[in-house]
Amino acid sequence: MGKQYKTTYIFGAGASLHAGYPFVKTMGAQLLAWMRVPRETLYYDFAESADFLEERFGDNIEALFNGMQMKIDGRQPDYLIIANVYRPCLIEATRQWFGDIHRQQPALAYERFAAEVVRPGDRVITFNYDISLDSKLRQSGKWAIGDGYGFRVQGLPTGSTVKILKLHGSINWLAILFAGMRSGIIPAAGPLGSRPVFGTDDLVALGYFGLADPNFTRPSAAAQPLVLPTNHKLFYFDTNLGRQWEPFWTRMWRSAKRTLQSSERIVVCGYGMYPIDRRGRNLLLQGTLAGDIEVCCGGESPRIVQELRDHGRRVRQADQTYFEQWVSAQ
Repeated sequence: MGKQYKTTYIFGAGASLHAGYPFVKTMGAQLLAWMRVPRETLYYDFAESADFLEERFGDNIEALFNGMQMKIDGRQPDYLIIANVYRPCLIEATRQWFGDIHRQQPALAYERFAAEVVRPGDRVITFNYDISLDSKLRQSGKWAIGDGYGFRVQGLPTGSTVKILKLHGSINWLAILFAGMRSGIIPAAGPLGSRPVFGTDDLVALGYFGLADPNFTRPSAAAQPLVLPTNHKLFYFDTNLGRQWEPFWTRMWRSAKRTLQSSERIVVCGYGMYPIDRRGRNLLLQGTLAGDIEVCCGGESPRIVQELRDHGRRVRQADQTYFEQWVSAQ
């Protein structure tokens, strides 16, 4: 039998709410408001983009990304500027906004979770983009960036006893175009590489000073590997050279599936298991799970417990259904 994990934690937006991050239902309006605050930007006009996007698609984050995707897929009027300017702008705004939240909010429940709750040998599966949990786990000494995300980064610290699988990506991940080269042949790993690359500022945000990812060469072009909140989620980059990063996401999701199947206990925190996230739901609803499941998902807890029971899972609702209260009670 494969390696046994003690506990696997599954985190959704409800777990990060205490740290100042938004729920999906309010994320769009909050992000557009942030974009309209005057600030210096190098590449994008955030305020103009916010006006353009809200006028055409509204202020719901799913409607924004779904609307843009439909325009692009249908080659409708404005699809080129949406694909090349407005969608990348909204993704970059999300990255910078979440970076601001990380710097400004203490994330005390994550800090306590990292220091007192999660144990060596445990795993975290998260659908959140933010790095507040990552940072607290690094401070606890249980996680390191060189092997903590489920893939190796040569030249950066290793020794993680707790790993984080970020199944929708992370704001500190970059996909570097042509490995930062300005000429020559396409690298063997493909035009966008085979793993996330970390910029110097992103390493500093996690508490690493004086370190550099050897694959980060201050590129002139990079993509943000976030799985966007669309009806049909894309776990790859669609390029004129074919799909890129599909093997990376396949390995990540297979690892998550193996982890859950090998866990003695599964704790679901703040993850709504909504139909729009079919692949994430199926991790819990399909296949064999031997571990007991505990659900801490606020007002959605009874619904989630019932759905898991309907699929034959051994599951119970936590006594404390909000993450920060649950952490305090551990």
